[in-house]
Amino acid sequence: MKKPALISIICLILAGCVSTNEDFQELNESGTESFTFDEQFDFTTSKALSLNISSVSEKSKYRISYTEDGQVHTIGTYGNSGQSIKETFMVPTYLEKLTIEEFSVGGIQLEEVEILNVQEASVSFGVAKGRAEEGCVDRLYAVESSFGGFWSIDVTTSDYTETQLPNLEGGGSIACALDQENAILYYNRGNTLYKYDINTETFDVAHQGNPYGKNYPRLAYDDGYFWMSNGTSMHKVDAITNETIQSYTIQGIENTASGGDVAFTSDGTLYLSCFSGLYKFVSFEGSIATVTRISAENFPYQLTSMAIDRKDRIFVGTNNANSKLLEMNKVDGSYRIVKTYDHKINDLTAWKCAEEELSQRDTDGDGVIDELDDYPEDGEAAYDIFTPSEIGYGTLAFEDQWPLEGDYDFNDMVINYRFTSILNSNNEAVRFKMNFVLTAAGASYRNGFGIELPVDASSIASVSGYSITKNIVTLDGKGLEQGQSNPVIIVFDDALAELGGGSIINTIKNGGYVTPSEFEIVIEFVAPIDGDLVANPPFNPFIFINGDRSRELHLKNQSATDLVNTELFQSGDDRSDVDQQLTYQNEDGVPWGISIIHNFRYPVEKTRINNGYNHFVQWGQSSGNIYSDWYKDNSGYRDDSRLYFAPE
Repeated sequence: MKKPALISIICLILAGCVSTNEDFQELNESGTESFTFDEQFDFTTSKALSLNISSVSEKSKYRISYTEDGQVHTIGTYGNSGQSIKETFMVPTYLEKLTIEEFSVGGIQLEEVEILNVQEASVSFGVAKGRAEEGCVDRLYAVESSFGGFWSIDVTTSDYTETQLPNLEGGGSIACALDQENAILYYNRGNTLYKYDINTETFDVAHQGNPYGKNYPRLAYDDGYFWMSNGTSMHKVDAITNETIQSYTIQGIENTASGGDVAFTSDGTLYLSCFSGLYKFVSFEGSIATVTRISAENFPYQLTSMAIDRKDRIFVGTNNANSKLLEMNKVDGSYRIVKTYDHKINDLTAWKCAEEELSQRDTDGDGVIDELDDYPEDGEAAYDIFTPSEIGYGTLAFEDQWPLEGDYDFNDMVINYRFTSILNSNNEAVRFKMNFVLTAAGASYRNGFGIELPVDASSIASVSGYSITKNIVTLDGKGLEQGQSNPVIIVFDDALAELGGGSIINTIKNGGYVTPSEFEIVIEFVAPIDGDLVANPPFNPFIFINGDRSRELHLKNQSATDLVNTELFQSGDDRSDVDQQLTYQNEDGVPWGISIIHNFRYPVEKTRINNGYNHFVQWGQSSGNIYSDWYKDNSGYRDDSRLYFAPE
């Protein structure tokens, strides 16, 4: 196979182009004269990580969170029965740390391990020292600014039921914080800080005066100190003396710093929400507090409040007359609406129940007590593992001109994905779920989509949820494609038909919009299998082009299935070397498909990906070592005018 050449970016991503002085002039303006894509670089943003966990606890549940540029987010849970475990799962390649929480009868423990540039990591837990609250209910407290509304919100069930408390003395507030050790809730009203004794249900004035001399939207309490914030300023204040200990200027907020809140996780990490999204504090140096942005772009809602509960779930409220309660992903800022209330919420804080002794009830008799069981009434299942996360989606984006080069807008087919491994008490996979969202089809070809799995076909009992409408593929009685040595699932065989017909769908700015099509593929296994066999999504996804099942296009350096037309390799612009496992790339190492472990805002029609994303080339040139977050809307990262935004 030809080694990657030094070429101009414009020539690289135009089919059959000839390099010109104008090409190089445009390239020079971008600050990069030439570059190389290594033939080994696969243009994916994830890796498989093996984690070793050891503990002295007889029965524990481990919740795994991963870190993106210092951010953490839960991706799933494992369990043990007094033995060490080793599990493998997918994480973004650029992650620095992994957070592991142990939930046991003794309480909750938390550890962090470094995972940057490693394939395996280890963590161990000693004896837990929890503090129990008899009859404790995990809850949020919410305050309102106009008439002083005050509520508690039960977060132990999916109902998020609220209980109205006495109206705030002194009037409404836009900031509250909780000293849980002393059961005191603080709230600000103008220049006065009030306190509410949760045990006696009484109000009092805590302090007069604050560094702002007026209302401020953000307030948190931690270890005897208030953290008061507004815009790009923040103050650390002694909770007893009301003395300002340190003042900070916050650096790193993109776009707008208005509104929002600050809150601490269980390990003492401080987060900030505002109208431009979610941030994490990564350093405090003198009077400068630096944050890094988690959200990839501004939210469609203005965030007015934030609370982080015992399980380190982030909850935020929106600035509406009927506020929405959102649970947010700590990796990429993705979210889901969990409740809409009939009143405004201006601030939130969380009561975090500690656990010294959990109920030993095991309803389904699988050896995992209900408190530690994700499926307390299903004896075959106990834990969920998600890729990329419980809330977020990853993205597959394809060009469909293979083996000819296309326009490289990577929107001919755009598919969001989330994979879920359902494990039993022995961490074996009993079911596997694949959720796909067909978001865009910027093509006139009628393309299908499939995925090859790394398990034995004999281990699969059945497959459900696919959509086969054309006479293109043949399935067996299980729902697997016939004629394959490895199990292949065809999710759908005609993207345009799934999106209602027509062509060039959801890729034209100000064009018509079609609601994306969703698919939930459920794979039932004959018997539980090793969980590591399904631990590395997205496996081997591919499209087959324009009704020709043999013209299948995979991600760079992935293997074709048994049904591919091998004569297409080395034809047109393809320079695959199958024997060397260097596949689906042109002579310059450019792929026809990319995989991103986040929700990806793809370019509009006929816009090359590098024109929408200013650092895409540098990311690829470095084999993923720099600008690993190239797809975010950080300052200077992308040109929104060249990206597709669905109409609201």
